[in-house]
Amino acid sequence: MAYSGGTIVNPTIPYNCPIPGGLPNGKMIIVQGTCHHHHNNFAINLCVSPQISPLPDTALHFNVRFNENAIIRNSQQYNAWGQEERGGGMPLRKGTPFEIIILADPHHYKISINGRHYANFRHRIPKESVQYLIISGDVNISYIKFEGGASPAPPAYPGAQPIYNPPVPFTTNIPGGIYPGRMLYVSGIPNPNVSRFTVNLMCGPSEQGDIGLHFDVRFNYGGAYNQTIRTHKVGSTWGTEEKHQNFFPFMPNANFDMIILIEQASIKIAVNNQHFCEFNHRIQPLNRIDYLNVNGDVRLTSVKIQ
Repeated sequence: MAYSGGTIVNPTIPYNCPIPGGLPNGKMIIVQGTCHHHHNNFAINLCVSPQISPLPDTALHFNVRFNENAIIRNSQQYNAWGQEERGGGMPLRKGTPFEIIILADPHHYKISINGRHYANFRHRIPKESVQYLIISGDVNISYIKFEGGASPAPPAYPGAQPIYNPPVPFTTNIPGGIYPGRMLYVSGIPNPNVSRFTVNLMCGPSEQGDIGLHFDVRFNYGGAYNQTIRTHKVGSTWGTEEKHQNFFPFMPNANFDMIILIEQASIKIAVNNQHFCEFNHRIQPLNRIDYLNVNGDVRLTSVKIQ
């Protein structure tokens, strides 16, 4: 998954991320993708919270079913589905790219497919409560874009701007915790005589609490040389260590740029624009993990949470 000018490019499916700014009148969600010949169905959901299975309260469930040659529109509240709406036919074709636009207006969601109006879906759940876009099923999505809206975007939290040259050890809150699509940027310079430094994603502000990811960079520590250790901690118990690496991207007194990308099943880490490793989530729910901590023999030049 990549990000370009507010557009989410090639997201992993299932996709589950907040809708920036919610759904004010005039907000458009634009989804482009392709269903291949072996695909049977997929769904675009506008939800009040992020869980996928079972779905939470869902203001719009837009369910493409090739096996029924129909597109179902429905809602779900308190674990009960509402009345299905099926009219409109099936304008999607397997193997052919599509564009679906969902426009929020005061009374309906207006849905267009490939530039033509397809259906209206009257609000059954207040659109102001919708916070998450969830896409699941048999589909390849090329991009998702959010546009328009009469309300301004909410003000940026302090972490939305880079923090330059913070002192080490450094701890900062991750507002709202981590979730799929969230990215953390850490840039720094290991000390000339570095032994180790550590990046932690923690549940709460203390290293004594649970840690969702402990990323320990060891230049010369405990018998380990030029090695990274990835693990987690619950209570006082550390989990299994992961050590595999194809290269060691850090050097004393040399700048590094680390990107930590949260995905549905794992955390992906890139260093200096190269994928470095992947760490499967071990602590759930993800939003318990709400602090970033960096400590050890390193000078931080910038930190950004996005």
